[in-house]
Amino acid sequence: MREYRLTKGRSPKRAAIFLASMTAILVLGGVGRGTAADPGEQLVKTTCMQCHRIEGVPAPRKTKKAPDLIWAGNKYQQDWLIAWLQNPDFKHYPVGYDFRPDRKKRHLALSLDQAKAAAAFLATRKDPRIKDGAMKTGTTEQVARGRKLYQEHGCQNCHYTPAGTPKGYVGGTSSTSFIKLSERLKADWVYRFNLNPNDFEPDSGAYIPKPPLPDEDIYAITAYMMTFK
Repeated sequence: MREYRLTKGRSPKRAAIFLASMTAILVLGGVGRGTAADPGEQLVKTTCMQCHRIEGVPAPRKTKKAPDLIWAGNKYQQDWLIAWLQNPDFKHYPVGYDFRPDRKKRHLALSLDQAKAAAAFLATRKDPRIKDGAMKTGTTEQVARGRKLYQEHGCQNCHYTPAGTPKGYVGGTSSTSFIKLSERLKADWVYRFNLNPNDFEPDSGAYIPKPPLPDEDIYAITAYMMTFK
């Protein structure tokens, strides 16, 4: 890079203007900062982070405006996320994430290009506690056992659950909807979350049996949940 020197006789004011101008040229030209920021990252950080967090440690739901995206890459299926960001009519939380009436407005909709860019960046947000491939498609026996356990432990009391009813579902509204869960969420995320919800939503009030269910039962419940359409 060419070396610029302040010549003798240049006034302090002119020197300051000169240096400011050169700094602007270097910054705008990308010198010293690598490649231009990823458009998806820019969009998420300037828009999504007004409500969502993309980094940090797990925090209670009551302290946040919207769900964390810290582990979005583990959690959401890309095709679903891109489609939803363009037309966010599906409500994850039927009565709102934080139960506040003033926060029940429709989620911001993005263009196709914006949705793809945001989803691509969010796919990089991952948590090492979630292991790829930990959850396989359940066997007929596992799914049947999972259904029995799901009903016995009253999971449908807090969650919209697909069912053969006129509405197409049954369940409560105090937590996230499980309608179309298999299209929306990744199985590895659902399984790891089910093992201990407080690892991701401390003090969430999520029902955890005492004593906790063995891992094979959690696996069976997850296998059943991943059949939800």
